[in-house]
Amino acid sequence: MVRRVLATGAIGTVALAMLLGPGAALAHAADDDTAPAPTLSATSVRAGTSFTVTPPQSCPSAYGQQGVLITYSDAEDTTYQLGLLMTDDNGNWGPATVRLPVTGPDGAGGWDPSSVTAGTGTVDVLCLSSEYVTAAAPATFSSLSGASSSPTRLVRTAPDDDGDSDDGDDADDGTTLTYAPAALTSAGRAARISAKPALAQPGDSLTVAPVDVCGAPATTARIQVSPVALADDDPGDSDDDGSGDGDTGDDSDDIDGLGAGADPSAVATTEVDVSNGTWGSTRLPLPDDAPLGDYGITVDCLDSSQEISSRYESAPLALGTLKAAAPVCSAKGATVRLTGTYPGTLATGTGDETELPSTLKLSGTGPWNVALNSALTDGALLRQKVACPEPDYELTVTKPSVTSKGLVRARICNTGDGTVTALLQVAGKNRKFATVERTSLNDGDCAWLDGGKVKRGGSASARVVLDPVGKGTADQEVATTFTVRRKG
Repeated sequence: MVRRVLATGAIGTVALAMLLGPGAALAHAADDDTAPAPTLSATSVRAGTSFTVTPPQSCPSAYGQQGVLITYSDAEDTTYQLGLLMTDDNGNWGPATVRLPVTGPDGAGGWDPSSVTAGTGTVDVLCLSSEYVTAAAPATFSSLSGASSSPTRLVRTAPDDDGDSDDGDDADDGTTLTYAPAALTSAGRAARISAKPALAQPGDSLTVAPVDVCGAPATTARIQVSPVALADDDPGDSDDDGSGDGDTGDDSDDIDGLGAGADPSAVATTEVDVSNGTWGSTRLPLPDDAPLGDYGITVDCLDSSQEISSRYESAPLALGTLKAAAPVCSAKGATVRLTGTYPGTLATGTGDETELPSTLKLSGTGPWNVALNSALTDGALLRQKVACPEPDYELTVTKPSVTSKGLVRARICNTGDGTVTALLQVAGKNRKFATVERTSLNDGDCAWLDGGKVKRGGSASARVVLDPVGKGTADQEVATTFTVRRKG
């Protein structure tokens, strides 16, 4: 999973990436090549809030220009790349501005579900030989967990002539200097926004509003809607020039006056004023020609210099339509036909994936709560309660009478839509009805029912009620009551 955030600083922002082999840890210089810990501008930050990393000394000048890799290992030992920049020819760099990553679009056009664990972690910084820094390489940094969380060794995995990745056996140690870890506490998840609707169409308008205040002082908030797609499994085929990152671009660029880190691929952008750390609900129109698919709504809080002081957790958005037809019901459950123009993959509530058009199978008697999300962003696309219609239960009772043996008799016809059990009940001395006979009737069937006992010259109250299949109780709303008399 990509965990990248580009760094900016006095040396400027560098659009470079490095290639880490699967499970590779980062290089650890010899004990005498260790520097004191860098100085952080904060000891505790919320994810998405900018802070600076200032080195106590430069990278070794003997190596000339070098790469500087900044990572963060959180409380659960997952490591995130915060920045990768280049020194000048004498090894000088910093201070570098970085942020703990947040969920949202990454610079390569994908979706990064980063979730930094709250608690104390460490910021680790390495100086790397320029030999191990590949200009214009695609973003390929991944989170490292478990024993790999503390950077210890860098493995170069440049492609071999046969296209396979180097297994690292021949790689040299590329670290020129290791800084001591600097403690940093992650104060929790990033600030959040609300955005409606989650499923829209080109030309619609979105309503975006803050749930939390900006994570740091700001004068304006920039709202952008950026397209996202599944990451390319083969980074070598990517057209990305490596300038992308978790902050959607070069923080030092100012695209059309939109401030640092503006996304040039965004289909909609606007800025609103920030007052006392917050901003008002904003209506943002989408272009009529916006492509269908998944998007991320990103909000950056910008300071007076138009630099990002904090970033909100992005809200997912999908463009297209998604409709669930009326269920087709059977004794085993129901099927629901899904149609629409949304081109992405859908994830069901059970974890299955499907694409439109498709048929959703539901088992049991229902009702069912259908939940469909984007498989890429986990954005909610459909929430709908589905139920099969109740059959129309109805009966007709004719010719109530008393047989020669004194039994109450009636002819019952099932004139409804479903199979039922018809119950003939006769009232006793205590005037309570007791079932004396029952029979199952399919829709359209008729049958004679008789039971109970009426004395000569006496009378009895009786009724016929329905017991719908599967309900287990008599339906008192579908009942016919009558009285019969026996001659003396």
